Amino acid sequence: MDTRAVRRTVAEFRTTLPAGLDRSPAVRPLVHVSLGTLTTAMSGLRTVIGNVYREIMAALSRFDCDAIVSAGDLAEDPRSTDPRIKVVEHVPQPALLRRADLFVTHAGRASLLDAVQGTTPVLGMGVLADQPDNASAFARLGLGRALELTATREEITDAMTAVLGDARHSAAMTAAGTELSQLPPLDITDLWDSA
Repeated sequence: MDTRAVRRTVAEFRTTLPAGLDRSPAVRPLVHVSLGTLTTAMSGLRTVIGNVYREIMAALSRFDCDAIVSAGDLAEDPRSTDPRIKVVEHVPQPALLRRADLFVTHAGRASLLDAVQGTTPVLGMGVLADQPDNASAFARLGLGRALELTATREEITDAMTAVLGDARHSAAMTAAGTELSQLPPLDITDLWDSA
């Protein structure tokens, strides 16, 4: 089987923001937070992930930004009284990442690919399997920072400040996005024909 890198093609429903999430240019950075759909669906992780969302939201409320927190099944739990922080179940992530200035993520492969396509630097907080390593790799490449899942709100605030305050992360992500856009789109028939 031919194993070559391919860019991810994205369905139209994932590339258009609903009117309520569309945003006009603002002076504050926009932060998108998502710790993945599987993590919120796994009963053994719900409490842990709920606590991480609360720490992230506490950090966001200390930080001068607007934020959209996509919390899946936990959207009713980590409520925010801060009008700058909107908690939703799901968003069309690729579309939002084209507008966001920072992506706080579980560092799953699909989410990181969305970040590169949107040229949005990441703050990776890996949860399962390869995610901690993915977050570390992105940090080593200058595409953002990595934090442990147990990071405190102070550590999260400091990391957000560091990523948004260093233009090298945006430049590295823009270069990665350009490189990714030059790859051919995935052709499923090629995969089936070579199997």
